[in-house]
Amino acid sequence: MSSAQLKKFATVSPAALEWRDGLPFSLEFNDIYFSSDGAVAESTHVFIEGNHLLEDWRNKKQATHYIAELGFGCGLNFLNTAKHWQAHVNSIAQSNIKHEQGAKDRDSVNAISKEAPHLHYLSIEKRPFSISDLEKTLSLWPEFKDFSTPLIDNYPSTTYGRHQLSFSKNNLTLTLFFMPIEDALRDLNSEFQARKPQLNIDHWFLDGFAPSKNQSMWGESVAQAIAKLSKISTRLATYSVAGVVKNPLKDAGFLISKRKGFGSKREMLTGIFKTSSSAKIPNARFINIKHDKPWFNFENKIDDQRETSSTVAIIGAGIAGCSLAYSLSKRNIHCDLYEKNSQIASGASGAAAGIFHPQITTDMNYSSQFSWLAYQTLLRFLNGLSDQQSTGLSLSSGLTRFLSSESVANQLLELASALNLESWIKNDSNQFNNSRAIHYPHAGALNIKELCQLYLDLAGMGKNKSTSQIIMAKNIDGCEFKNNTWKLTTGKQQRQYQHIAYCGGAKSTLFERFNDLATNTTRGQTCHIQGTELDKNLPGTICEQVYLVPKGDGSVHIGASFEEFEEDNLNACSQQDILSKTQDFLLELGITDSIFDHINQIPLKGTVGYRLHSQDRLPIVGAAYSPAKLNDEFYQFGQKRILSSSISSYNKPGLWLNTGYGSHGLLYSLLCSEHVASLISNQISPLTKSLSDSINPARFFIKTIK
Repeated sequence: MSSAQLKKFATVSPAALEWRDGLPFSLEFNDIYFSSDGAVAESTHVFIEGNHLLEDWRNKKQATHYIAELGFGCGLNFLNTAKHWQAHVNSIAQSNIKHEQGAKDRDSVNAISKEAPHLHYLSIEKRPFSISDLEKTLSLWPEFKDFSTPLIDNYPSTTYGRHQLSFSKNNLTLTLFFMPIEDALRDLNSEFQARKPQLNIDHWFLDGFAPSKNQSMWGESVAQAIAKLSKISTRLATYSVAGVVKNPLKDAGFLISKRKGFGSKREMLTGIFKTSSSAKIPNARFINIKHDKPWFNFENKIDDQRETSSTVAIIGAGIAGCSLAYSLSKRNIHCDLYEKNSQIASGASGAAAGIFHPQITTDMNYSSQFSWLAYQTLLRFLNGLSDQQSTGLSLSSGLTRFLSSESVANQLLELASALNLESWIKNDSNQFNNSRAIHYPHAGALNIKELCQLYLDLAGMGKNKSTSQIIMAKNIDGCEFKNNTWKLTTGKQQRQYQHIAYCGGAKSTLFERFNDLATNTTRGQTCHIQGTELDKNLPGTICEQVYLVPKGDGSVHIGASFEEFEEDNLNACSQQDILSKTQDFLLELGITDSIFDHINQIPLKGTVGYRLHSQDRLPIVGAAYSPAKLNDEFYQFGQKRILSSSISSYNKPGLWLNTGYGSHGLLYSLLCSEHVASLISNQISPLTKSLSDSINPARFFIKTIK
């Protein structure tokens, strides 16, 4: 698998361009990115007006509008569309405000705008701009500053995969597909086909380089893939009128029309999807089990008319549950958060400090890919916080990790160079005079309890007039699915929900009610020492077998043990083991401190938590599966041909798992929660289908059948 994954990553690299007369020019495709005369006006004429966007946004009443673009380039079409979208959202808010009594201030406008529809903009790019080229290009259009600034601030690494950016204040999401077009369209189709109700694209922007210069962006296979992802009335627009563009689209089921081109260009093309009957889309009779994975299909029954106290019940108020409440709130989904203890973050999330950094191996396997995306997702969140929101959250900025050997460190640095990650992953051998040292300048340590509380504050949980509640110190006595509704019983109270999201950890007794997955648990004890010079001598967080977080107040947080036994109280032997490893680690670095002269006299102080691990150490996230349905359909897996017409959905309706983070709860939680929230709301996931499958709870059951 490793060679295949690395080859996949090698297909994406930053755009090779040079600047001619102050404008970017593609050396690979020998073409300009945009005209020096009226680039914004051309974008509006071809794609905004050519797709009848404003008219469709006004007339088509749907929760989410999807635009897919072939060729992100410098992001001009996205920025132009975002500005038009914001004007549309504002017009809805202004219209609504006239009918709202007492809505006289700006806060009221913003509150009402949250109920506006959502725009999800998807864009495919094999040669993404470097951040420096992007900044230079976008400075040409100061009128887009409200969107170009956050785009630049949150621009992802130019690596293979999906990269999802949220413009939540504008009801707008951007998902960048940094991959070849055939991979992106196949990835989207796999995701769309696995869902009921199925997703579809509403509008297409076909904006690749000219067909004569970039044939892979056009032609029959691309047109057929576009048709698969479309629905009746889906529109498209492109500047090109070439036959290699027009004819395949007509064959795929689009009614093609010509309209006046922009400026001196005589014509352009628009299209509307009329029927798939004429499209040359093969309907396979049998499932190809080498490529298809129908066992991950799920159905999401959404009934907005049902009267429930809230849409989602979240079980567990640790880092997983709190981050999910936040992710759901961004999608205007109400929830109740259940916690059996009297305070949030009382389990494994209760550590006084948590470190985060990407766990990357040189084969870039699925675990590495997931870790890297989770890292970027968390960094984007932290980058968007105000100074007030960040207060008390960050304990240490920057992290140095000591790998097992110099050769392993060098291999990781070589990988970082090959993937253009030198600004994210740096050689730190000089600072510590240690050849095993790797520095992550953006990583660090956070106060996990503060982060959990911040998630809830941003979600508006428990505040006045909030329909979402935090239900503390309540054991769930009953959980029943009846008449397409979940009923939760706590004491004498019973509430109904459309969805349940299980976010419990290792000590929860509810996990086995929802699934029979094989997991294991490790005990993690941390140590907190005071009166040490380490707080001054360490430049930031460091980690090897143990991690040390200087907290800036004369104290250091040290963790964590990995133990098989259970003991909820602090254990003196565990602390001495942690401190002994710490002393050896520091001696290697040439750092001494008299506090370690008498380890057994250091006061017993720290935290204890339990981590829930899956068999493959990836999290357990997605729709909870039905073993009975899977077994009935695939019990002869690999021994018989499976009819496509027999494929069903294999999830337990309305039940979702968001757990099994192991020791990576701080790093994984936000990406996992964004993924679950996208599944519940039936929106496009931040994960590629292959990564989504790699964490799907059903993956273990399928392995047993194989």
